[in-house]
Amino acid sequence: MTTRSDSLVVEISASDSTAELAPDVQTFAHERFVDTFLSQNQRAQIGLFLAATLVASVWFETTRSLAAIAWLTVAAAIAWIRFRYTDSWVRQALPAARTQRIITVLWINGVLMAMPLAVLPQMSELERSAVSIVLLATATASVATTSGFRSVFIAYAAPMLLPLALVWGWLGYAAGSGASWGMAALVVFFLAFLVSVGKQSSAVFMEACHFRLGQQQLNQELKQALDEAGEANRAKTQFLAAASHDLRQPIHSINVLVAALSLRQLEAPAREIVVLLGTVNQTLSKQLDTLLDISKLDAGVVRAERAVHRLGSVVRAYHATNLPIAQELGLALELVCDDDVAVNSDASLLSRALWNIVDNALKYTPRGGHVRLIVRREGPDAVLQVIDDGIGIAPEEHDRVFREFYQVGNIERDRQKGLGLGLSIVRRLCALLGAKLALDSRLGVGTTITLRLPCVAVKRDAFDTGASRASSLGLNVLVVDDEALVRESMRHLLIGLNCRVHLADGPAAAEALARDHAIDIVLADFRLRDGESGLDAIRRVRALRPSAVAALITGDTAPDRIRDAENAGVPLLFKPVTLDKLIDVMPAAPP
Repeated sequence: MTTRSDSLVVEISASDSTAELAPDVQTFAHERFVDTFLSQNQRAQIGLFLAATLVASVWFETTRSLAAIAWLTVAAAIAWIRFRYTDSWVRQALPAARTQRIITVLWINGVLMAMPLAVLPQMSELERSAVSIVLLATATASVATTSGFRSVFIAYAAPMLLPLALVWGWLGYAAGSGASWGMAALVVFFLAFLVSVGKQSSAVFMEACHFRLGQQQLNQELKQALDEAGEANRAKTQFLAAASHDLRQPIHSINVLVAALSLRQLEAPAREIVVLLGTVNQTLSKQLDTLLDISKLDAGVVRAERAVHRLGSVVRAYHATNLPIAQELGLALELVCDDDVAVNSDASLLSRALWNIVDNALKYTPRGGHVRLIVRREGPDAVLQVIDDGIGIAPEEHDRVFREFYQVGNIERDRQKGLGLGLSIVRRLCALLGAKLALDSRLGVGTTITLRLPCVAVKRDAFDTGASRASSLGLNVLVVDDEALVRESMRHLLIGLNCRVHLADGPAAAEALARDHAIDIVLADFRLRDGESGLDAIRRVRALRPSAVAALITGDTAPDRIRDAENAGVPLLFKPVTLDKLIDVMPAAPP
């Protein structure tokens, strides 16, 4: 059943400016109106009570009637009820009914403020004018309170101003006063004027709502896009970690077997095959190392271990190691170095960044070209530059080359050119080291990549010259791995190093061997079968052999796995493990 008041509201609402807007904008606008109205409600009640007090004082001054005091008491009670309960009462309703409840509240206030008009004929001209001004002022203020919503405004203003106009008209008729007729017309005109102002206010309000709704939708779309990008990045990292782990298992076994063969006395043809196999395996290992670098950097577990280094020493070591590689490629790898330039940085991470930069330069510089490494000081900065006269990079690709898996001129995905992760790793490493990275390249001319770090002042004898590698011969080694092929591969390698080898497929077998044999070092695979962990095996062995050194070996580059190893304080070796890396974690031989 539709009541008369409901019909009026629907009819009035249909003429509002909101009727022409999309439903979602109308809904949003009504929600904002309710919030705005309720936020102003308490201040409005204070003003309304002050207006009622002024009207009641004029009423009482004119009639000396207690009805004025009673009316003011009712007005105060209603104001207090509105002050205390309007917010909860309106919000308890369904969203579609909240505006109707606000209309009801304002209609009650409008009727209440019109009651003193019953005694308006008994007042003097001055008192009538004062009461009229108060009512007109409260109606004017309600334009802002109602945000120009016509149906809401009229529910409050019409019960006050229409009776006011009628009373002035009746006074004009009874007294034959043109001024009273003029006042009645003025009130009606002013009500129409307020409706017009409300319409403009409503248009501004609706435009603001339309803009705000659009902004919210854009923010939601942006948040969704960021969430999707973050999820894609996490999926990528997990994929890289899983792929790296699955590939490292067989490569690790091949690497161990090649290392074991290299320790044996072989005929020249067989040794050449071993060397060639090792070279092929190293190429694949480098690509997996690149994937590992990305996983570690994304995991946030790579930390810069800063120390003072001569930048020239870091670059000279790299140059000496890679000069034969450049020569095999028919390239000149030149070094221009200021040996007095020193920086406070991580030499290992700097070397890794340099390796990726020069590796790119060597790949994209044709035979007969030049690659120059330059170390110099410019003001407060230490500058490291890699300059090549290779194919160069087009300006529109300068930013793209630092993205993951992006390669210039490698549409066919030639594996000899890597995976397209080198410069992405360089950018991450520079951010970690606080180094400024810049690229300057012209197509067909060449490329210059520049790293800038703050210089530090040091004494000439302030650098560590290095330490000798500890011997690993004659050790009692416990290998824990759930794959028989890996265990056997490690056994062949360690026997070649004159070690006594014990093999276990899990924590329980490792504990049993540690109970019966002396153990100098535990080499345990991180992830074992049935959810078991190499960390558990290490803990059990150390409970029996507290002096045992330990290292974890894994092909799993998942960020969580890397963090677990770091938190345990156990060295972590990533498959495939080279002979040099293995020896580095092994303790000195017992006397």
